[in-house]
Amino acid sequence: MKYYQFVYDNFPYLLFALSGYLLLFHDLWPLRLSAAMFYGIGCIVLVSRSATARLDAEKHLKMKHRVPEVVYEYAPYWYAATAVFLLMAFEMPIMQFVAFILIVLAIRNLILRHNNRTKAPSKF
Repeated sequence: MKYYQFVYDNFPYLLFALSGYLLLFHDLWPLRLSAAMFYGIGCIVLVSRSATARLDAEKHLKMKHRVPEVVYEYAPYWYAATAVFLLMAFEMPIMQFVAFILIVLAIRNLILRHNNRTKAPSKF
C-alpha cells in the first residue's frame, strides 16, 4: 500500500520531470507540445489536490478574490512556465532577469499558499 501512496503523492512531480526532460533534450515540436501537456496535467493534478485537501475551506468560501478563481489558482504555474520559456527563447540578460523574478514569484506564491492551506486553525 505504501508503494501506491508514494506513486500517488509524486505523480505530478514525475509529470513535471518528464516535461523538463522533453524540453531540454528534444527539439521537435510534437515533443514540445507533449511537454506542455505533461506540465499542464501536473498543474491540474496539484491544484485539484490542493482544493480537496484545504484546511481553510470555510475561510476560502467567504473570501472574494479580485481575480477569477482559475487565474488565482494557476498563477504560480503560469509564472514558472513563462520563466522557462524566457530562459529557453532569449539569451539577453534582461530577459533572464525577468525569468528569475518570475521564478521567485512562483516559488513565493506556492510556499505562501502551502502555509496558508496546511496550517492548523488557531484557537485564538
